[in-house]
Amino acid sequence: MRGQIDKLKITAYEDSKYKSGKKIQKFPNGAENPFYVLINPTSFSINHKIEYNNEIPEGGATGDPKHSKSLPPSLQFEFLFDGTGVTQKNSGNTLINKIKNKSSFAKKAVLDQLADFYIATGNYDGKIHKPYHVIINWGEFEYEGILSEFAVDYKLFNKDGIPLRAIGKATFVGAVSQELSAARLKRSSPDLTHKRTVQDGDTLPLMTERIYGDSKYYLEVAKVNGLINFRQLEPGTELYFPPIEKIA
Repeated sequence: MRGQIDKLKITAYEDSKYKSGKKIQKFPNGAENPFYVLINPTSFSINHKIEYNNEIPEGGATGDPKHSKSLPPSLQFEFLFDGTGVTQKNSGNTLINKIKNKSSFAKKAVLDQLADFYIATGNYDGKIHKPYHVIINWGEFEYEGILSEFAVDYKLFNKDGIPLRAIGKATFVGAVSQELSAARLKRSSPDLTHKRTVQDGDTLPLMTERIYGDSKYYLEVAKVNGLINFRQLEPGTELYFPPIEKIA
C-alpha cells in the first residue's frame, strides 16, 4: 500500500535449507508465521570476522598470518518493545484512540511482546528439537541465520514494577546448509549452462559480463542463440549462455 511502512519480517524454518515445505506454519503460542515486529529498529550492524593462524618463528617478534577460515557474518539488531501506547496513532488523544480502537497496542504487555519475539527466533521447539532457522526481511534487506544471543534492557516500569518499555539486543549468526550453499555457487558458475531472460536495458556484452566475468564472449553467445542483431535485444527473450569451455 502506498505510504505504508514496511515492517521487519522474521520467517521461521525447520532447518538451514529454507525450503517452503519446511516453513513453520504456526508458532507454539498459536501465532502465525512470519512474525512482524511492532516497531522497526532504528539501525542494524553486520560484522565480518576472519581467523588466521599466526605462527611466530622462534626468536622472532612477528609472523606471516595464514588464512584459517572466514566466519559467516553476524547481524545485530536493537528492537524497542513499548507498552505505553505512545507509538500508536493518535497517541495523545485518548478519545480518538477509543473510537478507532487503537488502545490494543498499549494493552499488549512488554513481556508478551518479548515472548512473541523469542518464540519466533530462539525458543526451543520440541517437535524439531532445536530453535528455528530464520530469514529476516526488511525492505530489500535479507539475512539467513539463527539467533545466537538475546539480551533485554528494561527501561520503564509502572507502579507495580511491570515493564512498560524495553530494548532487546539480538545477535544472529549466518547459517546456510552446505547443500543450499553449493546450489547457489553452482547456479553462478561460469562453467555451467545458464538461461537468462532479457530485461529492459540489457545488452549482450553486459549479460555476458555478469555470467562469465568478462564481456569478450558476447559474439560466441550471439552465435549460440542465432542472434542476427545482438545490439537490440527484445525484453522477455530467453538466451542461453553455455559453459566457457564450449565457446572458448
